[in-house]
Amino acid sequence: MLRQLRARLILRGDPDFPVGLRDLPDPPRFLTVLGHLPLQGVAIVGSRTPSKEAEEFTFLLARSIREPVISGLATGIDTAAHRGALAGDNPTLAYVGNGIATVYPPQNAPLAARIVASGGGVASAEMSHDEVTDAALVRRDSFQAAHARAVLLVCSESNGGAMHTIRFARQLRRPTFALTAQDGPEFAGNREALCSGAVALPWNVKGALRVLHGKMSELNDATSL
Repeated sequence: MLRQLRARLILRGDPDFPVGLRDLPDPPRFLTVLGHLPLQGVAIVGSRTPSKEAEEFTFLLARSIREPVISGLATGIDTAAHRGALAGDNPTLAYVGNGIATVYPPQNAPLAARIVASGGGVASAEMSHDEVTDAALVRRDSFQAAHARAVLLVCSESNGGAMHTIRFARQLRRPTFALTAQDGPEFAGNREALCSGAVALPWNVKGALRVLHGKMSELNDATSL
């Protein structure tokens, strides 16, 4: 089946199993992967129903970032992040909460194909034909946080799935970033993230990248000591 899908199976003990996922308390036993897994990167997450401004900001940020972009192939911010990365020729990786024989949501099937064709990947810890479940989506959120060097929240409701990724990032001691909160429920999660220690980013792509790349450089310097 994996051969028919042009996918591969990566076991937890394999050398190309993502290093960051080993930090999880219960790493997945395997990943099925279409395409390639970039090394680390920045996870960009957020609401499935963002404002047009937030979507446009996400696209421009992902297009300009100097890191592989990790997200979850959901509608809204995830879609904008993957599309922006593709537009900027940045590698992008989609962790999904369903088997890779199908695409969820179905309207993102062309996007998934573009990700793979452009040198990125789609990865899952589910069996090939498993349908999406809430539990699998939460596990997917943990994989995004673990694979990434940092997690960036564009906007989220307080009960949005992106908040799982932020929570996992804190548990894994991954740096978190959040756009400064605006009025409205789609930024309630940002307020929570910022109160919990996330680094604030301005609603200005150049300014946000300056802060993000500065912090990432600090991380590089710290790990080289």
